[in-house]
Amino acid sequence: MDVKYFKWYSYSLNREMEYKVYGSRGVPFFYFPTQYKRFFEAEDEGVIATLSYLIDSGKLFVVAVDNIDYESLSNFNNWDKRKRLERQESYFEYVINELYPSVNNLYKFSSLPIAFGMSFGAFQAMNMFLRKPQLFGGVFAMSGIYKITFFFNDYYDELAFLNSPIDSLNLLKNNEYLNLYKKRNILLVVSNGAYESEALHDTYELEKAFNKNGIPISCYYWTKDYPHDWSSWKIYLNYYIKNFL
Repeated sequence: MDVKYFKWYSYSLNREMEYKVYGSRGVPFFYFPTQYKRFFEAEDEGVIATLSYLIDSGKLFVVAVDNIDYESLSNFNNWDKRKRLERQESYFEYVINELYPSVNNLYKFSSLPIAFGMSFGAFQAMNMFLRKPQLFGGVFAMSGIYKITFFFNDYYDELAFLNSPIDSLNLLKNNEYLNLYKKRNILLVVSNGAYESEALHDTYELEKAFNKNGIPISCYYWTKDYPHDWSSWKIYLNYYIKNFL
C-alpha cells in the first residue's frame, strides 16, 4: 500500500497541520476522526485495515484528515462560544480551501471525494458535505451528532447556523444546493445500542430534514446489539462501503 505523510503550515488556522494518505487511485475518501482524536486514528483503530483490500486494488484511497476540535467545538473549558465557533469556521476553511485543493493537485481526483466519519467525525463529514456539495460526491456518516446545540445549548448565531446540519437543511432555500444534494450519495447509519441515544435522535431528525426537501438518502437503523463504538463502526464500514464504488 502506498502511504504518504504530509505536514505543512495552514494560514487558515495559523498553525502546522498534518494528514496522511493511504493509496493513490480510485474514489477519494476524506476521513474525519472522532472527538479529540488525530489523523492517525484511521490507522490505529483499523479503518485502513478494514479498507485495505479496496485500497490495494485501486478502488479507493483514504485521506486521513487531522482534527482541532479540542480547540473549537469540543473545547468545553472555554466559555467564549463565539471564539469556539470561529475556530471551527477556520477549520472548515482549512479543509475546503487548503487541504482539499492540495490533495487534488497531488492525486488528480478521478471522481468527487466522499466525506466520511463516525461520531464527531460524522458531524464534520456531514457539515463539509452540506456546505460544499459541489466538492463532494457524497457522505457516509455513522453515529453522528448533527445539531450544534450539542456543543453549547445556550448560544446561537449565524456561525452556529452554518455549522448545524439539521438546521441548515430544515431552512434550505438554495435551489442550486438542493439539486446537487439530489445527485449525491448520502448514507447514514446509527443503532439503538449503548451510548447511541443522542446520535439516534439526531440521525432521525436529519433523515426527516432530507425527506422534507425531497432529497433521496439511505438511512439504516441497527439494533441494540451495536453500541456507539469501533466494534460497530468497522462492521458498518465494511458492509456499506461498496455503495460508494
